[in-house]
Amino acid sequence: MISLNSKTTFIVENTDNKKLDKIFLVIKGEELLIDNVSQNLALIDNEQYKWSEMSVKTEHFIGYLDSNSLYALELEDESSLMAETSLKPFRTLLGIIPDIYFGICSRSIQLVEWNKKSKYCGVCGSETSMHSIEKAMFCKECNNLIYPRISPCIIVLVTDKERLLLAHNKGFPGKMYSTLAGFIEVGETVEETIKREIFEEVNIKVKNCQYYGSQSWPFPSQLMLGFHAEYDGGELKPDGDEIDIADWFHYQSLPEVPPGSISISGRLIESYVNKLTKKDLPGFT
Repeated sequence: MISLNSKTTFIVENTDNKKLDKIFLVIKGEELLIDNVSQNLALIDNEQYKWSEMSVKTEHFIGYLDSNSLYALELEDESSLMAETSLKPFRTLLGIIPDIYFGICSRSIQLVEWNKKSKYCGVCGSETSMHSIEKAMFCKECNNLIYPRISPCIIVLVTDKERLLLAHNKGFPGKMYSTLAGFIEVGETVEETIKREIFEEVNIKVKNCQYYGSQSWPFPSQLMLGFHAEYDGGELKPDGDEIDIADWFHYQSLPEVPPGSISISGRLIESYVNKLTKKDLPGFT
């Protein structure tokens, strides 16, 4: 198996023009091939692929990983696996695999899923094929191009001085709390989405929206845009549909929240807590 390290570089590219030695990441359904020895993502070379006896449905060029061309292999449903490997859902690997793996897995899973759902043209119904240059499915009958879809979402930490607004979604496991999030609707600006989603979910108004950062979130094909925002009035009231509990928490007494190592929600929370903690230090201005 091929190992990655902290100096490994991954470059996104749509077409394999360099034709470097190939290495492969393996996907079956919604699961990834794992090396049972290292308990990390299994990346295999051409020779291992040749002798693996795995049945491959599709190959997708992902980009360049160091001095190699990286491809994602989609296995047939009945395919066997290589010796000393197993399959695990991507979600179970979050927080365990190194950061460099996240982008690779995210792109691979989304491209495989997009390919499955783009076999036919939405305009004329004809069968499509992969475009020779663009990362797109192409309809020869009507020249329609179908690109991979990305769904932009906002995810927001609302604060009121030393208090953080956190909520429990009905779909969350146990007593996990997180920040508020929602999809951007057609025709909306990001700022309009933030104000609408927060009011719809917990009945309050916000102000001073500040962009923090983003995260590709392949469940299924989301781009999470992270923001900080300040409370601007209203009585806190969960909508009862998505959010069943919402409350203010002092930054020194937070409930269970997602770790920053796997989630931009966790990073939003950590960044604000770190900011308040620094203010408590002698000499901080």
